[in-house]
Amino acid sequence: MSEDTKKPLNTNLQANVQETQNSFISSDFIIKSHELIEQGFKVYLLAQGTNTPYKGSRGHLDATNNVRQLTDMFLEYGANSNIGITLKDTGLVVLDIDRHTPNKNGLASLKKAGITPNFDDEVIEKTPRNGFHIFYYIPKGFDIEKINHNPLPGVEIITGKITVAPSIKLVDGGGIGYQHFGKDFIHANLMPDWLIELVSNVPTRGDKHNKRVPRYSIDQRINMMINGFDVGERNNQIMSFAGWLLSIRNIDPNLVYELVQKINSYSAVPLPDKEVNTIFRSAYNREVKRASMGGR
Repeated sequence: MSEDTKKPLNTNLQANVQETQNSFISSDFIIKSHELIEQGFKVYLLAQGTNTPYKGSRGHLDATNNVRQLTDMFLEYGANSNIGITLKDTGLVVLDIDRHTPNKNGLASLKKAGITPNFDDEVIEKTPRNGFHIFYYIPKGFDIEKINHNPLPGVEIITGKITVAPSIKLVDGGGIGYQHFGKDFIHANLMPDWLIELVSNVPTRGDKHNKRVPRYSIDQRINMMINGFDVGERNNQIMSFAGWLLSIRNIDPNLVYELVQKINSYSAVPLPDKEVNTIFRSAYNREVKRASMGGR
């Protein structure tokens, strides 16, 4: 084609709009979110490259299974927004195996505990930091509310919400995507016996007291005392750690507070004193209330 007969620049507004719409509709994030809705899940959006809700949004509280509403969100925030699903009322939980550091390697923790799981036939998503999310259905009659959510270092059971593929996370200056393996989420297997046993902490027959289920294991609490509270878990860890010590009879709350402050100072990113004070006060009030009701 000669220079004189080259196709001229398309200045037709309608054509340009159509081209933009086609690009928008072909977004992997939008296509996947619609597939998830068809499977029966509620979807919400996160800021591109992060697990953080957009400013002004409500994150997982905005989750919807209405395609029109979700499309409006994509129009507002961008076609390449990260996507997440809520797990509540789906019957699903996620086994989160971290492999961030040698001290927080979930696979190593399982092996140390004598557990060698086979994930070949499971629904798995590989996370940007080389961890894994394994999706399971909760067996009928199993009370998922009464479990240890953090049974081992680097091993967590997630029951609320989860970021899913093809979302991307910025790691070391680059974007790395979540990768999906295996079947759709709705075809996940039941929680295996070894996992049920690992996370269960059920009162023995004849025990009339409702035992408290620890959110963090002893090993994890020892790790807190050595390395401080983890970024992203600081509030939960302070609440759990303080409550654990305050539940001990006759312990001086002032000593507990000083220890919490000391551990917080070891953290990679310590929380401000004001926030630590608020969390500790909540833990103290909760334990006072529990004690007044005869609980431990």
